[in-house]
Amino acid sequence: MKTKKYQIHKQIITFLVIFITLSSTVYLWMFSSSEKNQLAIFVMMYIPGLSAILTTLYYRVGITKKQLRFGKWKIIFISYLLPLLVAFVAYGSSWLLNFTNFSTEQIVYNQWVDMLGFTLPAPLIISILSKIFLLSLLAVIFVFGEELGWSGFLTPKLREICSIKTTSIVVGIIWATWHFPAIIGGFYAEGIPLKFSLPGFIVVLTGVSFIRTLLLEKSNSIWVGVILHISHNVFVMELFLELTAYKGNTYYFLSETGMVVGFVYIITAFVCYYILKKSKGIATNPNSLTLK
Repeated sequence: MKTKKYQIHKQIITFLVIFITLSSTVYLWMFSSSEKNQLAIFVMMYIPGLSAILTTLYYRVGITKKQLRFGKWKIIFISYLLPLLVAFVAYGSSWLLNFTNFSTEQIVYNQWVDMLGFTLPAPLIISILSKIFLLSLLAVIFVFGEELGWSGFLTPKLREICSIKTTSIVVGIIWATWHFPAIIGGFYAEGIPLKFSLPGFIVVLTGVSFIRTLLLEKSNSIWVGVILHISHNVFVMELFLELTAYKGNTYYFLSETGMVVGFVYIITAFVCYYILKKSKGIATNPNSLTLK
């Protein structure tokens, strides 16, 4: 009789085969254009979710109604707060140590403020709040497709057979390397040599993946992953970067390729891990996240 572990391995392998096939197809479509193909980029962000849906349909397993609910609002709030904390520490320390400099010039002339009808330049607080609000709403459309795959399928499936650390590393590496063709092709994370941007990207996304796994340990709602991902995009990739005066070394330290951001993410993840472990908030039974 085939064991449950064997079945989970089959489902994960099927997901990865579908995921790689669809991703390769969309990347060929993306690179066939001389300009950035926005439609192809949008479709690409739904590949993890589509791969998860096709896999669950094939094996007649599904994402439960409970996973599609918001779950505990406290965990949702923490999901949004943690990337803000990471951005504050990573960027703030870089400003203080003079690796980069704080600047308001770009944010007060921001397009998001203009969309709300404010005259540019706008007051700093209005600029910041406008960007946070509008970008967070817009990001839901793009992020949901990814997290349907990462938070709805791959992370919980791996968690059934692997430890929290192993699950986080595997998902983080898959998530990061999935972006590599876009980075190498110049669609993403431009500004520094690939020998720095690619490993930096892996470190950052593995740190985010670790935090996602921990949050799913407390609430198996995919929305914790969605909100975490949105917050990461808004604060780490956008807001705090726009509050930073560009220097030649900026992307070595900050944004999604920056080792300072990656280091702070990993430290934050380990602190959260040991807090949960001490409070017995980490499930001893991996099947706590089983998809039925």
